[in-house]
Amino acid sequence: MTKHTIIGTAGHIDHGKTALIKALTGIDTDVLKQEKERGITIELGFAYWKENITIIDVPGHERFVKTMVAGVSTIDLFLLVIAADDGIMPQTVEHLDILGFFGVKDGIVALNKIDLADEEWLTLVQSDIEEFLKARGYENIPVIPVSAVSGKGIEELKQVLAQKIEHCARRENNRPFRLNVDRSFSVHGAGTVVTGTVLSDQIKVDDLVTILPSGKQSRVRGLQVHQKNVTSAYVGQRVAVNLSGISKEEVERGVTLIRPNTLEPVTEFLAVIHTASAAPVKIKKHQEVRVHLGTSELFGRITWVEEEAFLRARSTYHARIRLEKPGVCVPEDAVLIRSISPFYTIAGGRVAHVSPPPFGKVKQNWQKYFQIPEQRNLKEAVKLFFEFAGFKALNLSDLARRFFEKTETMEKIVQKLEKEKFLLKFTHHGKTYYSALAVMEKAEAELLELIRRRSAKSHFDKGFNRTELWNLFKGLKGDELFFDRVLQRTVNKGILIKFGESFFTQEQAKLNQRRSLAEELLPVFKEAGFQPPSLQILAERHGVKIDALKLVVSDLVKAGKLHSLQNQLYIHDDHLQRLLQFLRDYFKTHERIDIAAVKSFTGVSRKFLIPLLEYLDQQQFTAREGDARKKGQRLWQ
Repeated sequence: MTKHTIIGTAGHIDHGKTALIKALTGIDTDVLKQEKERGITIELGFAYWKENITIIDVPGHERFVKTMVAGVSTIDLFLLVIAADDGIMPQTVEHLDILGFFGVKDGIVALNKIDLADEEWLTLVQSDIEEFLKARGYENIPVIPVSAVSGKGIEELKQVLAQKIEHCARRENNRPFRLNVDRSFSVHGAGTVVTGTVLSDQIKVDDLVTILPSGKQSRVRGLQVHQKNVTSAYVGQRVAVNLSGISKEEVERGVTLIRPNTLEPVTEFLAVIHTASAAPVKIKKHQEVRVHLGTSELFGRITWVEEEAFLRARSTYHARIRLEKPGVCVPEDAVLIRSISPFYTIAGGRVAHVSPPPFGKVKQNWQKYFQIPEQRNLKEAVKLFFEFAGFKALNLSDLARRFFEKTETMEKIVQKLEKEKFLLKFTHHGKTYYSALAVMEKAEAELLELIRRRSAKSHFDKGFNRTELWNLFKGLKGDELFFDRVLQRTVNKGILIKFGESFFTQEQAKLNQRRSLAEELLPVFKEAGFQPPSLQILAERHGVKIDALKLVVSDLVKAGKLHSLQNQLYIHDDHLQRLLQFLRDYFKTHERIDIAAVKSFTGVSRKFLIPLLEYLDQQQFTAREGDARKKGQRLWQ
């Protein structure tokens, strides 16, 4: 595949950018009637030099800097044009700042109009240019004296350009297809056509594409590269795309073409930005600014981690930008910040994270959020994302869309993180999902705490069904798939215990088991009357430990449903009440009652009778007098 190179012009108005392109290629890039009449470039122009080289002509007037930005956002090399009779001018400075912000570090300076200056002046201007470049970190940038009118120096310029192109790095080709639209127009008989540079992967005729941020879809009817029909266009190429079923107004400059379901618009992102060489406008925190992403210009508000109240010139800031309307960007994209009015370039840099967590969380450990993208460490970026993504289960498609990477790229990353025990993998309806193990464990703890609070508040000692637990968990902003996995893990680990359709904490489960055993024991004691079985016999009969049984019986005693006779025998409350009523009736006509009368009523042997009589004495239902009993103080209470 032949490497395609894009050269972008830059420079002050009327320094001869368009004329220089015509001298290089023979193509006049000013095609609009208004451009011809006014003698200035207003819209982006395009010329083709050789089969694999495109030159973009950008406006030099300060009013059209946003158009210039749209043009240089995809270039590989710059051609900075400076008129010999003027030297360095305001847009020369601003354009070079913008090139730096967009990461264009290599190019050539064409010192144009040399026929309008004498040798001494040319020497001074060239010296100024070299100092100007060096001060901004541009080393080894050749300055070629030329005249677009006479043709002097053009051949040398072509040779130097060819050398630069030869050593120009190839664009990375490991992300899904993306193209930022820089022009949109209608062609009679064909319909809507858009142009742009293929930033990654490739596009083919008949491909289905999504237009962001609107989300509308269209199909590719045709493609042209350098005005020739092609069946596909690859990374780095300038391409014209004929779209079907879409109007020109729906794909104006600033929109992005992608493959369906590979990227989503954003309204907030973090960026590492570097301020311009001058700060003619004071920008304070949360101030409204113009935000340039790709070929789009949006409005947004900016703040930063650093303590300074205003942005200072030639400084680095770690910023958070909130857009008024959805935009399109991915980590490592260039971003340019300009003032609202008057128009000045303020800063530029690279996107670090899209759709980040609340700024308060970022500020606690902000270095991590900005350093990882700067180091281009995708694995660490994915780890960081899982940490702040919250209680959500994510599949490979989710992750690929989030980072705008191919699914196979993300698969390699998550496999490494799974081996490192950072990620937990699970399946649902045949799909594989991932969550950070630490996040999952945190969710388990928080769910258990929610259950305990609700149980204490509302006495949910009978447990919770799944719907009740999900309603609790929703308050933590988790998704249902993640919740189901958390619930299953808590059961597997014994943190929650499931009986039927209900879930219990260990404490609730113990109470529930005690309650169930109590419900089993009460009828036994009721049926036994005044001759209850021993606790040992009951423990064996019900298959429980004696200590566990004692706890249940103790609960029943505290509840007044059983009564303890010397902590050995227990009778049901119904039988005690029946005995007390017998005693009340008996004492209406008798002063004393002997053991025989009590034995006759209860029908029990001495083994049960003695503890029963002693219990009555202790509770003051009776009072012993020799071998007989008289009525006690509490009998009629």
